[in-house]
Amino acid sequence: MDDRVSRWLLLSGDRFSVATGILFTMAVVVLIPLFSQFAIRNLTPLIYIASALIGGNITLITLVVAINQVILSQELESPGSLRDEIDQSDDYRQAALDQPAPPTDPADFLQQLLQQTRERTDSLAEFLPNSSGDPDTHLIDELPEECDQISEELGTGPDKLSSVIVPLLGIEYATHIHECHQLESAYEGDEHEQLLSTLDALSADLKNLDIARQYFTTAFMKEELAQLSRSLLYVGVLAISLPVALLVQLATFPTAAAPMPMLFVFALLTAVVGLIPLALLIAFILRVATVAQHIASITPFMT
Repeated sequence: MDDRVSRWLLLSGDRFSVATGILFTMAVVVLIPLFSQFAIRNLTPLIYIASALIGGNITLITLVVAINQVILSQELESPGSLRDEIDQSDDYRQAALDQPAPPTDPADFLQQLLQQTRERTDSLAEFLPNSSGDPDTHLIDELPEECDQISEELGTGPDKLSSVIVPLLGIEYATHIHECHQLESAYEGDEHEQLLSTLDALSADLKNLDIARQYFTTAFMKEELAQLSRSLLYVGVLAISLPVALLVQLATFPTAAAPMPMLFVFALLTAVVGLIPLALLIAFILRVATVAQHIASITPFMT
C-alpha cells in the first residue's frame, strides 16, 4: 500500500470519509449474492440477517459507549486536583518557550516550540567543532528538516487530532536526546560552555515536544472517543430500527416465499445501514490504535 494512502487511512483522513469507504467495501462484498440474482426466493435467511444485525448493533453500541464513558469519567476530578493540573500545565507552557506570553492554541504553541528547537539546532552547528566529521552529530542535518516538515503539516488536517497530533508522530525524540547527551559527555569543559548550554537547551526542547505530544494526544483521544460514541448513537437509531422493521414486514408474509420485488430494495437498504456502526467503529479505532502504537513509550525509552 502506498505510504500516502496508508497514512490517510490510518491517521490523517477524515474519519467519516474513511468510514464511508469501509462501508462501501463491506456493502459490495456482502451484497454480491443479491445483485447476482436480483430476487429473493426465501425469507428465512433474511430473518437470520435482520436478527443478527439487531443483536450485533445493540451489543456493539452499548459496549463501545459504556467503555468510552468509563474512560471519560476519569475527567471528573475535585477542584483541588483541577487547580493543580491547571497550574502544572501553565508552568509547562511558560517554561517551554522563551517568551513572556506563550500562545494557548496547541498548533501555535507547537509551531513556536518547533521554531525554537530549529534555531537551537542551527546554533549547535556553529558551536560544535569539526561537526562534519563527528558521527554523533547527524541530528544537525536531520532535526531541522524534521522540524520544517512538521511545521508545514501543523494545522492542515481536517480535524484537531490529525492537524496537531499526527505531524508530531515522526520525530525520534529519544534518539535525538541521547545524541545530545553523548555530545555533552564528549565536550565537557569550560572551553565548550556555550556548546554545553545549547545542548542542554536543545535537549529540554525535545523533551518538551515529547511532553506536548503525549499531553495533546491524551486530550484529543478523549475527544475522538466522545465523537465515536455520539456518532454511534446517532446512526444506531436507523441501524437497529430498519432490521426491526424488516422483521415486522417479513412477519406479514403467510409463506416462506417473497412475492414482492420491493422486498429486495428493503433488504438491500437494511443490510447497508446495518453495517454503518461497524464501519464507524473500524474507522475510529484504526486511528486510535495507530496513534497509541506511536506513543506507547516516552522519553528516554523508545520502542
